[in-house]
Order: sequence, then structure tokens, then C-alpha cells
Amino acid sequence: MKILFVWPNKDSFGYKPISLSLFSAIAKESGFQTRLFDTTTIDFGFGVANEFIEAAKIVKPIDLTPYELKKKRIDLRDSFKKTLDEYKPDLLACSVLSDEYFIATEISKISKEISPSVPIIWGGKYATLNPEKTLREHFADYVCIGEGLDAFVDFTRALNENKDVSNIPNIWAKSSSRIIKNTIRPLRRNLDNLPYVDWSIFDKRHFYKPFDGTMYLSAGDHMLNWGCPYRCTYCINDFYHKFYHDKYFMRRYSTQRIIAELKYLKEKYNLDFFKFHDEDFLMRPVENLCELSQAYKEAISIPFTIETNPKSVTPKKVKLLKDMNCVSVSLAIETGDPALRKNLLKRVDTEAEVIRAFTLFKEAGIRTVSFNMLGIPFESRSTYEKTIQLNRKAKVQYPDMGFFYPFEGTLLREISIRGGFFNPTGDKRDVYHRDKPQLHFAKIRGSELIEMRNAFVLYVKLPRSYHSFIKRSEKQDGVGVKLRKKILTVYDKTVWENSGWYKDDGLKNRYLQELKDIVSRK
Repeated sequence: MKILFVWPNKDSFGYKPISLSLFSAIAKESGFQTRLFDTTTIDFGFGVANEFIEAAKIVKPIDLTPYELKKKRIDLRDSFKKTLDEYKPDLLACSVLSDEYFIATEISKISKEISPSVPIIWGGKYATLNPEKTLREHFADYVCIGEGLDAFVDFTRALNENKDVSNIPNIWAKSSSRIIKNTIRPLRRNLDNLPYVDWSIFDKRHFYKPFDGTMYLSAGDHMLNWGCPYRCTYCINDFYHKFYHDKYFMRRYSTQRIIAELKYLKEKYNLDFFKFHDEDFLMRPVENLCELSQAYKEAISIPFTIETNPKSVTPKKVKLLKDMNCVSVSLAIETGDPALRKNLLKRVDTEAEVIRAFTLFKEAGIRTVSFNMLGIPFESRSTYEKTIQLNRKAKVQYPDMGFFYPFEGTLLREISIRGGFFNPTGDKRDVYHRDKPQLHFAKIRGSELIEMRNAFVLYVKLPRSYHSFIKRSEKQDGVGVKLRKKILTVYDKTVWENSGWYKDDGLKNRYLQELKDIVSRK
């Protein structure tokens, strides 16, 4: 049997999804052929994330020209039809996120028009959240809800052997008159008997990883810890806890097993970098991290990045990360307003823990990135300024700010709707855009929020003596544009050229006078 996986990616290059990597490996383990139809290179009008975050001084710019990472206007139908004609799949398997369903729908529709006999199965977050809608409206014949590792094996083997596939746990099916709904099987406990991820299906451009102004040419993506115990209201994990009736637990590979796989991947793909996508890499006993650190240092040793929660950070764990060659850690702050953090977002970490975590990483010489959301319900100028202040107190090396989007399945979406901040239109194009706010506020216009986002890093990294000028530059009239241009020049000289840390070059008084002159000449 030949399986054509579909990745309806509307965003950036440089990431190989763990799910597709595993499902391809699982299919090959069953003796099936696999291929990937990937829409990453197609321009759907959403832009490229790197362009937005470079403009807001969130990451160092890299010339992407040599790497062919530009999206192109390509006819989706012609491109997909060509793949169908060449590969002639026996099954179409779509992995769909909540803001990519409209691309997957169009691909499934084209498949039904061109190859109506080829069954289509959807999995992923969107399908789990909307199984009936997926079957009734999105041209899918089957849906896999929840974790599909074992369900996909049962489904594909039964399909290949022409057996009944209508009674497989986690699989819903569409019959002529009804939707067949099956129960959910428990989460897989043992990860060690999973096959190694299969990256052979991905375009080589997904191995490129821009990091701190450098392009790594062969980077790997993996996840050592699965799941998350937290129940943040903006995250899908809260839904999964309910979905699995509070039996959604943390799982991890054994050290011996994962080191063997990472070593294999490093050698097979000549890797020079890893990005680990664990929700909280440090949520593990220190004894386990000791074992992992030593084994990684001996067998792998290449630089890597992680994400973690401030609550999980300890001096011992930071030292072990440093020994492993961890070069960057991303931690979520989200908002600096303590009431919103605790009561609205249900964050478990305190302001003191946030500051302590960033301080420990700074002292260890590990690069830090903070995640911050703008435009959450009840956002105001005051909450925005508190977020700036917390990032300043924590001495974040590289602050990152993006706009909140109320994804389906999250409690914060319900709060956004009830509070009148968000009106779900049902428009298939009304999906997450990194470069613009999705919520509406009575006292802050969308254009103001965009400029607040664009100025955020400047507020965090430059001395307070610049703040009045940064504030004036948020008004992008003639004076504001000139001010922003000059402030960015100062930022490049005093921050970018010093690896994200402000360094007075002795010209501060001159810079401030030049900014005053711009305002006085209005």
C-alpha cells in the first residue's frame, strides 16, 4: 500500500513535524510506501514568520536568498494533481492543525474530484476537536481522534487487507447514513518501542535552522518528553486533559533508547544542530537529567535548543544543560500582569520564579528567549507595560512577542467570545496571523497594538531614557517614522552588536540629542 501524507503548512520552513516523521516511520515498519505532499513552499498570502519577527527585532536577520526559502504563488490544484498522477496513492492521510484546515479541505476536495476511490483520513488537533464536522464538511472518509500511533497501525493494516475499519478505537468513519463513532484507547505508555523518526520524506529546506544570525544547514527536530501537566487556558493541553478524562500524563523515552536514536539521526543526516520541542524539557527528575546529560555529551554533543517552564528550572539542571551543549532556552512569560497570569492564563509559575530562571541561565551563559503574548482578553496599555517591566527585571536576552489567537478547544477562546473580544466568523481565512491581532478592544485599536508589538523589544532592551521617544515612534507619522528609524539604528549598535545585551558605546547623549532634534523639528 502507498500512503500519501499531507502537510497543509501555511507558515515557515525549518521544522519537521514529529507526528508526520513518526507516522511515516510506522507505516514503513508495516511494509508500506510513504510520500509527503507539503504546501510549505506555496504562498497562501500569510507571509513568512521570519519577516515579521525580524522587523520587530526579535531575531537577527539572515539573508535567506541562498537557501531558496521564499514562498511562491503556485496553483495548488495543479501541484497536487501532479503528485496524485505520479504517485497513485492508496490512502491520503492529512495531519491538520486548527489554522490549516482550509488548506487540507481544498486538497481533500481535489483528491475526491480526481481520485474518488482513494480513502482520506484526517488526524491532528483540528480533527480531534471537530471529528463530525471533518467528516461532513471537509471531504474526509475517516478521522483519527486523539493520539493515533497505535490506531493508525490498526487502521492501515486493516485497510490494506480489505478488513472492516469501522470498529477501530480512535477511528471515526463516515457511512452513507451516519457517523460511526468509536471509543478512545488509553495513551501509549511505552515510547521506546516506537520506530526512529523518518525524515526522508521532507524537503532538504526543512533541515535549515536559522539561529542567532547563523544558518545551520542540517538541524534535527525531536521531542523527548511527551505531554504537559499544566492547564494554561490558551493551550490545547487543557483540552487533552479533559479529552482523556484526566489521564493525560507525561511520558518520556528511556535515556538509552533516545540517545541511540539521536546518534543514528546525527550520523544519517549529518546533523549540526537539534531543536527539542518538549513542552517542558526540564520537567524530569534531576537524576534522569544527569544520565541524559552525560550520555548526550559523550554520544551526540552538537548544540541544541529547548523550551521549559520557569518552575522547572534549578541551578543543578541549568549546569547539566550547559554540560550537554544547550545553547538557548525559551521560557514563556506571556504577560507581566500578575492577576492575568494567575487568574486568566492559569500560569503556575510566579514572577519570582520567572526572574530566577532567566537569571540562572544568564549566569550560566545560556542564551534566553522569552515568549510574550499581546492582545489577550482584558489587555490594556497598563498590562502591556507590566509585561515590558517583567522582561526587564528578568534581564531577558531576546524578548519575543506575538499576538494571541483564540484557538479552538481552549478555554481562553470561550472567554474571548463571552467577553466580546472575539467574534468567530467561520471564515476559512480567519486563522492565526503572527503579524496582526485577532481580538478587538474598546480602547486600543488594532493598529496601535501592531505598533506596540513592533516597539516591545526596544522598550525591553534600551535604557528608560529612550522610552519617551519609543512611545512617540508608535505614532507612525512623519516624526514617528524618523524616530523609529533612528532608534533602530541605536538598537543595532548597542544591542544587536553585543549579542542581545545593551552596551553603552559612549554616544548615548548624542543619540538622545538627535532624537530630541527630530521631535523639535516637527
